[in-house]
Amino acid sequence: MKRIINGVAEETPSLEMVELPHDGTGVFETLLLREGTPVFFEDHWARFARGCQWYGFAAPTTAETMAGIARHLSVENKVATGVLRFAAWKHTDKVVEWRVEVSPPRPHMTRSSVRITVGPSLPAADQDRAFKHLNRGAWLQALRAVRASGWDDALLLDSMGYVVETCVSNGFFVDQHGLHTPALETGALPGVMRGRVIALAKELGLNVKEGHYRLSDLQQASEIWLSNSLLGLRPVTECADRSFSAPFPVLQRFRAGWEARHGWDPVVVVPTL
Repeated sequence: MKRIINGVAEETPSLEMVELPHDGTGVFETLLLREGTPVFFEDHWARFARGCQWYGFAAPTTAETMAGIARHLSVENKVATGVLRFAAWKHTDKVVEWRVEVSPPRPHMTRSSVRITVGPSLPAADQDRAFKHLNRGAWLQALRAVRASGWDDALLLDSMGYVVETCVSNGFFVDQHGLHTPALETGALPGVMRGRVIALAKELGLNVKEGHYRLSDLQQASEIWLSNSLLGLRPVTECADRSFSAPFPVLQRFRAGWEARHGWDPVVVVPTL
């Protein structure tokens, strides 16, 4: 396998990506590589570049160069469909490092549904929550704990008890009033897939509401979805003490609209288990 470190190709014997620093001043993007093409690359790059600027340094290369590196690594590593990740961070001596990696699909990307529980409260929201920053210890710790307990993910709350997101995804739920998702004011990441889901759902005539929701609001939900750039969309079949089962009619309607628009199924981005 090959990766790019500070613009230079480097061989690595492992198929796994190298762990990023957890206390760095910087940002990263993780996105789906589908048939050799980074999905919604422009959206990810725009957020990445804004994040670099927020942390006080320029993006280490151009969007065109980064896209070219991604396609090159896809060929070199023989990964047509998988994961693309690029990151940049600044050291205390103001030196900027950056890294680009392409790897095969992660195991959770092959699941057609997910089971979630309730996790801990998140740190107080700050403006850097608008980016995928590297200081994600609270999210990673929660994810490891819930997966060790047999769950796929967990709902994370703010200090007031409002649902923000999960460890790795944005959340949506359906009730009699429409499709709901936590507002960005809660500290939720402005996920690329989240934005695409909201935009298309409105075009399809769904009543979309962004608001502040508690766990009690989910008791009225008929469907719960998770979205992120690697999973696409996934229905939740179990949320703490509640179970949900197919056919998930609102999700099926949305999937049809998505396939008509983008040409691929947002629930089956790689073959499912």
